[in-house]
Amino acid sequence: MVTQQQRHLVMGPSDVPTIADRGGEIHVLISPTSVQSTKLIMGTATVPVGGRVLCHAHPHGEECFYVLQGQGEIEIADVGVVPFQAGQAVLTPQGAAHSIVNVGNEEIRVVFASAPLAPSPKDGHIILEGEH
Repeated sequence: MVTQQQRHLVMGPSDVPTIADRGGEIHVLISPTSVQSTKLIMGTATVPVGGRVLCHAHPHGEECFYVLQGQGEIEIADVGVVPFQAGQAVLTPQGAAHSIVNVGNEEIRVVFASAPLAPSPKDGHIILEGEH
């Protein structure tokens, strides 16, 4: 059994795969795979100027993100379009379909987290493009 002291506890973008098939670039830094987390995932994401994150949902948990740079709009099912900018935090309710568009003149950079964990990674992030 791996002890707490033996686990990798510090992760950077170069330590994990880049996910680039959902719009922008995502690095899931804290996860069961990377550091054996048991309750949440956390990472960073970027969306280029004019870019868009595909409509998706997290059926098992809430997602939140803190905006480090840029401005955008998140469209959340049954809520509508909500603008956001650097210095703000955004909460997406559990199971709510949502997509993000960069409406500013610089890349969006965020730190995100989601909890609780889904039973598997494929169950935690469901692409709904075309259904929103």
